[in-house]
Amino acid sequence: MCAHQEKPQGGYHMTGVAWCMLVMGVSLAIIFLLWMWFGYIGPRFSDEVMLEQQRILREQYGFPPAEQLTKEEAEIPPSLRALK
Repeated sequence: MCAHQEKPQGGYHMTGVAWCMLVMGVSLAIIFLLWMWFGYIGPRFSDEVMLEQQRILREQYGFPPAEQLTKEEAEIPPSLRALK
């Protein structure tokens, strides 16, 4: 018997975990920075896009302009607006 203990080979298996954690942290930081740069878009953006598309199509096919909605009404989905 020998008095010294042998160290296991491949003692660097934790570096893979550390690299994964680092990559995840950097990815989350990038996502957070992009969110701060673009900001919260919210339902207002979708409503503006939909109103612009409807306006263009109404002009293209000769339909009368749509009735104007308030900002509060515009955030309610059309399917639920009919129930009001």
